[in-house]
Amino acid sequence: MRPSLLPPADRGTAAALTLLLVFACAGCHANPPPPAQGQMKARSAKMPAAPTGVFVAAKPRSQAAPVAKTGAMQTVSVQDATGFRQPLVALTLDIPQAWQARGGATWNRDVECFGNMLGIDWTAISPDGLQAVSILPRLTWQVSSATIVQMYPCPAAPMRSAREFLESLVRNARPGARILSWRERPDMVPPASANPSSGNARQWIEAGEILIGYPLQGHDMRESIVVSVSFSELDDPMVGRSISASSADAFSLRAPDGQLDFNLLTRIHRSMRINPAWNQEVLAYGKRVIEEISQRQSMQISNWHQRRMNEITTAGILERGKIRMETIQAVGRINNQVVASRDSSGERIHAARIDAVQEVQPWRDPTTGSQVDLSIHYQHAWQLDDGRQFLTNDPDFDPQQALGLGGHRLEPAR
Repeated sequence: MRPSLLPPADRGTAAALTLLLVFACAGCHANPPPPAQGQMKARSAKMPAAPTGVFVAAKPRSQAAPVAKTGAMQTVSVQDATGFRQPLVALTLDIPQAWQARGGATWNRDVECFGNMLGIDWTAISPDGLQAVSILPRLTWQVSSATIVQMYPCPAAPMRSAREFLESLVRNARPGARILSWRERPDMVPPASANPSSGNARQWIEAGEILIGYPLQGHDMRESIVVSVSFSELDDPMVGRSISASSADAFSLRAPDGQLDFNLLTRIHRSMRINPAWNQEVLAYGKRVIEEISQRQSMQISNWHQRRMNEITTAGILERGKIRMETIQAVGRINNQVVASRDSSGERIHAARIDAVQEVQPWRDPTTGSQVDLSIHYQHAWQLDDGRQFLTNDPDFDPQQALGLGGHRLEPAR
């Protein structure tokens, strides 16, 4: 299930562990039957929905260079040299015999979103340097068109589908490349029974392939990129509808136009095998990270709440109202500090609605149309002429008589 709001720690830990399991399994789905044979056909940059079938050559040429024969394959290891006490093999996969591989697993522990701590930066290149297979960056994010959960420590991003994720990946990893075509890859998605939905939660997986073109060393290149993305949607009455997403490792294969072997990309992608020992280390580390974040959030809010409650006195309803507003603002600042993501993408988790958690409700000023969040413990709200708001349960309250100030009523926004 998609991570829920933190704290409490036990609820946050359970939800975040669900994300961890999705992340740990990304890219290690059971190998499904192979897709239909053939080559991709380049289409316009508008990319209309792909028909059922196979792709054919993007721009047939009468004297196109022959497709290079891959020949024998070799199994190579992708190392994790810095993640744990000693270097470990992260995964293995097959590449053409003469190709040379470089790179490995990378870690960024400066972010709090565990799904974005680990990545694979790896490439294998042909002897002439024109053909190459790569593993591109993965990403875990919150879909920004839904509710952003402040205490879920992964960044907000607009991608709502596997296609949108691949288009974003191309813009960042291959700037200036032309998007030629797109197709869904249902063969990369496990059976529906592997993606259960229950109650107010729903999970699903999308997979696709994108074809791009760009110049390289005087050649018109073609590159195919495939990826699967796991989505988790939660409709919580206290938070709203939130969606999280986590991509698997994206695989790409490039070659000069007319030489791109799509079957080779599928063959390499399906040959990947995760090392169980390394995977267990990743899972154990992720569990510790998530538990530490949950405990830290709970402790910070508990300590702050205790300090503020000790400061509350019986100085009058105006003073209590002022303290209450400071309370709401301070908790918002704590949330932002705890869950702000500092990864290289530069995207940040900003302010989100936390009405139910902080015991506030929205009120609207009928004269300006602006909205303000105030305590749910009062039935009437007034905007005073001095800029403050006044809360009361007295339906006959008159600010001029009671406070010597002018003002007007605010309306409940919902």
